[in-house]
Amino acid sequence: MLVEQKHSLEDWVQFLSREQMPALAETVQKLNRLTTDDDSRVSQLTEQILKDPSLTSRVLQVSNCVMYKGVGGSIKTITRAIVMLGFTTIRDISLSMQILDNILKHNPSHHLMAQIANSFHAAMQARGMLPQSKANQQEEVFISTLLLHFAEMSMLSRDDEVSRKLNYLIEQDQVLPNEAALQVLGCRFDEVSLALAKQWELGDVLLQALARPDVPSVPVQAVLLGDELSQVAPLGWSADPVKAVITKIAKYRNVSFKDAQEDVKQTAALAHEMAVHYGAAKVRHLIPHPDAPADQLESTGASFITGVKKTARPPEKTESIAVPASARPAASPVAEDEGIEDMIELALGGGKAEYPDSATEYARKQGKPKEAVTQGVVNAELQFNIMQEISRLIAEKRMDVNKMLDLVLDGMHTAIGLDRVVMSLTSRDRKSLVPKFFKGEVDLEFKNAFQIRLDEENAFAISVLQSQQLWMGSKLMAGRAYLHTAQLQKSLGYKEYFVAPIIVARKPIGAFYADCAISKRPLNDQQYAGFNMLAQQAGLALSATKM
Repeated sequence: MLVEQKHSLEDWVQFLSREQMPALAETVQKLNRLTTDDDSRVSQLTEQILKDPSLTSRVLQVSNCVMYKGVGGSIKTITRAIVMLGFTTIRDISLSMQILDNILKHNPSHHLMAQIANSFHAAMQARGMLPQSKANQQEEVFISTLLLHFAEMSMLSRDDEVSRKLNYLIEQDQVLPNEAALQVLGCRFDEVSLALAKQWELGDVLLQALARPDVPSVPVQAVLLGDELSQVAPLGWSADPVKAVITKIAKYRNVSFKDAQEDVKQTAALAHEMAVHYGAAKVRHLIPHPDAPADQLESTGASFITGVKKTARPPEKTESIAVPASARPAASPVAEDEGIEDMIELALGGGKAEYPDSATEYARKQGKPKEAVTQGVVNAELQFNIMQEISRLIAEKRMDVNKMLDLVLDGMHTAIGLDRVVMSLTSRDRKSLVPKFFKGEVDLEFKNAFQIRLDEENAFAISVLQSQQLWMGSKLMAGRAYLHTAQLQKSLGYKEYFVAPIIVARKPIGAFYADCAISKRPLNDQQYAGFNMLAQQAGLALSATKM
């Protein structure tokens, strides 16, 4: 293995292709070499994606997300996604996901996480600069921007002496990445990226962008501007370097500075949201959100701005969590979110408890007897009334958190017809979930057994750390059935259930759980939709109490 001495550029390219990432190299080349025959290449791409159930699920999620909303209605199959969104779009979505998965699968350094965040943000910005272009050109610009620092990210993602030397020089000695690469590898990162792009046949736009031409083409300009903006954006949207880049973007797009600024902020918000779907949830907090105050933006994402070293506060040391790279955050919650759990604990009075039967009481106030409420699997009218009441509470300046959560949990149990409902919060070390409230037909044995770990790969870890709603035991989750672990079976005693994250101020702080383990009734789409809506309302309400 190449660890002790400098080698030639060709040596490093071959090492990355044959030893470090052979599976990824093969996948990239397969996707880029699919036949030009439309029917044949659609079937080949579909087959390639379907080999990975997790990838299949995520591609469908992105295909149905806000970015492609209205393109083709509800998309439930990969073939339909290719037909409606285009071959290039789906190919590059799947390619992007696999690249991010590969780079994030180890325990990345702080600089590497910042560079991954910058690359994803840059790719979203570059694509957003070509709103009138054809979809295939937009996607080529997206993937080219994402891969602009591919060699740097690939080398730093390795867990060996070379990557440790590189990371030390960059993070501790504040050496520029390409200078660190010259010291350790004997060649620059961008030289390796260019050689890899040629060998892997990654397209002319990326090749031209890496060559940094004096007169770049329109797509290449978008790539370079997106990259430049991503490197300075963590300084804050009102910072002079950011304004300077936005001025360039405005000139490039022939729009006013105000319009360009508004567009890049909207794209940053979209990038923040889409990072989860693409498997980059681990670095999501490093993508600057346009709503975040300037003094709360994560500055370490711009450690190196247009080749000039920047004085940045050193990254805080955090304890990594042993769950899949695509699921776990690599740093502790950012400062703006600290204190949320304390606020909720104070409002709830701490400790576990049973709620009074408020949904039933609410139904009685509406002139409905309890029997009429609990017989049906879903009481849509009661559910609607409860959601209206929660909305009213959100609008109040001083909310009774207990009353609000009382309505949410009783709504899940009584209106939606779920047997057992649990609300839990993350522990202070974020390694487990601590149950706070139970509702429905629960006994002491279930309460004592409800012990959920977040530092292992399971349904709750994915839901909380990736901000995902899950219907475990459903056909849609067949490819991810492994997330229901033996430990979860021991804790829950049942295989079909709902899990939804509790998201407060864009941060997942806990989860709702619900099942029909007592009645043994199968869960249905109406229940899933109602459960998720109530979980979302709870998060909105708790966010409102923080304001």
